[in-house]
Order: sequence, then structure tokens, then C-alpha cells
Amino acid sequence: MLTLDHMLDGLTVEVRPFAICEARGDGVIDLGAREHATLHYVLSGDGTFALAGQPDIPASDGTILITPARIDHRLRSRPGAECEALNCGPLDSDWQLHRAGQGGNGIVVACSEIAVGYRGIEGLFDYLQVPLICGLQENDPLKLALEQILIEIAAPKAGSRTLVRALMQQCMVYILRESAAADPSRMQWLTAAHNEQLWRAATAIFDHPEAPHTLESLAEIAQMSRSSFAEHFKQAFGRGPIDLLKQARLQRAAGLLISSELSIKSITRDVGYGSRSYFSRAFHEHFGLSPADYRETYRQEAVG
Repeated sequence: MLTLDHMLDGLTVEVRPFAICEARGDGVIDLGAREHATLHYVLSGDGTFALAGQPDIPASDGTILITPARIDHRLRSRPGAECEALNCGPLDSDWQLHRAGQGGNGIVVACSEIAVGYRGIEGLFDYLQVPLICGLQENDPLKLALEQILIEIAAPKAGSRTLVRALMQQCMVYILRESAAADPSRMQWLTAAHNEQLWRAATAIFDHPEAPHTLESLAEIAQMSRSSFAEHFKQAFGRGPIDLLKQARLQRAAGLLISSELSIKSITRDVGYGSRSYFSRAFHEHFGLSPADYRETYRQEAVG
């Protein structure tokens, strides 16, 4: 059986820092829905990350969060939280500096896209389905990395960008290790990537959830018998292929409801459902809101 240690040994990780985000007072920063998974590293202060279709995630100094690709999310400061000022500009022209709001309370976050590969499989984290989060304790050795990142950003010197990238790569390994220790099921999709047959079927689901996939067609993609495919897929991913397909379709629909002006009828068709009523029932069961209410609620929150 593939262990996490073996998996980490086979991973290639590239971290691409791109922004420093600072929200103060009532400020809210819209982080959008990026094409790749994103690592957020809280440098100072307290606040929350709000991800479409997910409960709000509290964050403070030392929090490390990896958000899935193509999921709208935003950053909000927490009232009353003290936040160290970050009096600097970006390290170079590749960095962006986003500031919103004013006041003593706030949150400052370094953001980086991450590209993870495993033995020839590229873009592994682009298939992450749920956010990964962990926090550094006061006496944690990686606190030194956090402090060094803040120093390098606040007073850039020769080699600062390279050093920041290397420190963020340490965080990448740390969060994978801590996430697996807290809940091994979070990492099932990652360790499953070593099985090329199952991974082909999984990427067919993630890349094209709107396609008319069936258990038989997915087993054919994996070049396995129907029964063997169903059994091994559930062992690897913690759920059956049709359950994963349903989740992928509903998450795609949630993103379209927020980021587009498409009608619910069009979204129903675009994510692979033949019946709007069936889609609406499935969406309500998954998110607790109808598609129309979900669109209205999230957009109001984004404005507020």
C-alpha cells in the first residue's frame, strides 16, 4: 500500500507567489476563482476565508490554507483583531498588492498558486475538492519560516523572492503531513494518483462532469471490469465514482451560479443534468439552498 511518506517523496512542488492581500476594518478582498489551487499563508492578524459552498474558515497568524481551483473565495478581516502593519510593496513586478478597508484590525495574507506533480502526473492539486487547512502553534519550528517570510516581504533584498518560494514549499509539505494526520480520508484522492487506471477515470469526471458518464463508461476509461473498477475506486477515493461525479457536477454548478449570468436552466444542462427539477433537488440536498437562493445569498455576501 502506498504510504504518505512515499507519496511525498514522489511529489514535485512548484509554488508561484503572486499576491499580498491586506483587509482591514470592514474591508473584503475578492480572491476570485483561480485556475489552479492556491496556498494562503496568514502573515498577521485575524479574519475569515469564505469559499463558495463551504462554511467560513477562521484564519489567524500562522494559518495555512489551500483552496481548490475554480472556487470563488474572498478574505474578510475580523473586527477587533490587532494586525501588524505591512509597510511594503510587492517583491517585484510579478507580485500584486491588494488592500481593502482601513483601521487597526485586519489580516495580511501571502497568496501563491501551487503546481503539484507526482511521477508524471501534472496539476495534481487542480483536482483538490475540499480546502485543506492547518495552523502553526506558537512554538512550532515553522513559525520561524512565517516570520522570515514577513521580514523578506517587508524589506526585500537580493534573493528574497527565491527564499520566500522555498519557505512556502516547506509549508506545502507541512500542510499535507498535518492534514493526513488529522483526517487520513482527506488525502485519499492524493494517494490514489499512483494508480494510473483509476486516475484516468477520476480526471474524466473532474475535467468533464457534464459528459454522460456511467459506471460502465468510466470502467471502460480505466480499462477495468465494472465490478473491479467500482470496488477499487471506492477504496481509493472513499466514495463510488457516481457519487464523485455528482459532487463534481454540483460544485461546477455552484461556481457557475456565482460567476456567470447563465440561467439555471442553462446551468442544469451545462453540468450534465437532463432535468431542472432533479438538479434543483440534488443541489438543495448538497448545499441546503435552492440554486436561486444560493446565487442570491452568495452574491449578497460578496457585496456586503
